[in-house]
Amino acid sequence: MARSLEQTAAFHARLAGYAGLIPFVIPLLVLWFEPAHAEAAIAAQHAYAALILSFLGGIYWGLALLRHMPGWFWLSVLPPLWAWPAVLLVPTAAGTLMLASGFALMVLLDAAARRQEIIREWFFRLRITLSTVAVVTLLPGLLG
Repeated sequence: MARSLEQTAAFHARLAGYAGLIPFVIPLLVLWFEPAHAEAAIAAQHAYAALILSFLGGIYWGLALLRHMPGWFWLSVLPPLWAWPAVLLVPTAAGTLMLASGFALMVLLDAAARRQEIIREWFFRLRITLSTVAVVTLLPGLLG
C-alpha cells in the first residue's frame, strides 16, 4: 500500500528528529566515559541545545507566516531569547537548567499549538519524545 504524503512526512520528520538527538547523546557519553573532557562536552551540548531551541522558535515563526497568526510571531522569538543567555551569560549549572526548562516550556507551547490544531498530532507526539530526550541528556551536565 502506498504511503500518504502525511505518512511520508511523519516518517522523515521522525528520522530527522531522532538523528538530531545525536549531539545531545554524545556529550552524555563523554561525561560517562571521558570525564576529563566534561567541560567541553557540556559546552558543546549547550551550544547545540541553544541552536535547537532557536530552530524550534523558527518552526513557529513559519507557522505564524503560513497561518497569519501575529501573536505567534512573539511566541516564536521566546525560545532563542531564552537560550541565548543560557549559553552566554550564566554559569554552566544555571545554563543547563535554563536549557532543560526551555525544552519543557516548548512542550507547553506545542500543547497549545496542538489544542488550536496548528500542529498535527503526530508532530506533537514527536516533539514530546524529542524534548524529553533533550532534557534527560542535559540534566547529567549538572553533575559534570
